[in-house]
Amino acid sequence: MPSPELASLLRTELLPGERLVWSASPAPNKQLQTNEIFPWLFGIPWTALCLFFEAMVSIPFFETIHRAPSAVNWGMGIASLFMLPWVAVGFVILWAPFETMIRARRTVYGLTDRRMLRVTAGSKCERTSVMFQQMGPIDVQIGSKGYGNVRIQTGSSLDFDGDLIIERFEVIGVPDVVRLNDLLRGQLGPAR
Repeated sequence: MPSPELASLLRTELLPGERLVWSASPAPNKQLQTNEIFPWLFGIPWTALCLFFEAMVSIPFFETIHRAPSAVNWGMGIASLFMLPWVAVGFVILWAPFETMIRARRTVYGLTDRRMLRVTAGSKCERTSVMFQQMGPIDVQIGSKGYGNVRIQTGSSLDFDGDLIIERFEVIGVPDVVRLNDLLRGQLGPAR
C-alpha cells in the first residue's frame, strides 16, 4: 500500500473520468537487480584500493608540507589529485544501490481503466505512463512472498549497428504481482 502522500500524488495524475484500479509502492529491497549488486561488490575493493593508493601518494607530500618539499614530493601531491576521480568513482559505485532503494520509497505505481503509470516524487516529480493501446507482450516474474516484476513491451527499434532494442515499461518489486497481472490482463481484454 502506498503512503498517503504518494497515493495523493498518484490521484492528482489521473485524467478526467479515469478510475484507479490498483496501486502499490515497490519494496525498496526488491528494487535491487543483479546488475546493481555485482558492481557494488566490485566497488568495495575498487574503493579500498583507490583510497590506499591515494594515501600512499599523499602521505609523502603532506609529511613535508612544513619544510620545503622536493620535486618528488610535489610530484606525489599532483599524482594524488589525479587519484581523486578514481576514488569518486568508487564512492558512486557504492552509493548506487542505496540511491535505488531511496528512489523506491518515493515511487508509486498505478493501474487505471486506461493505462499503467509510475510517479516518483522528489525535487522534480517524474511521471511515466503507457496507454493500453501502446502495450505489447507482458513478462511477469513472481518472486518470494508474492513480490515480483511486470515488464510491458512498449516498442522496439534498431540501434546504430542493427541490434534490436526493446523498450519496456517496468513495474519492479511490487507486492501481490499476481493480482496486478490478473487486473492488467482483465483491463487489456476490453481494450484490445
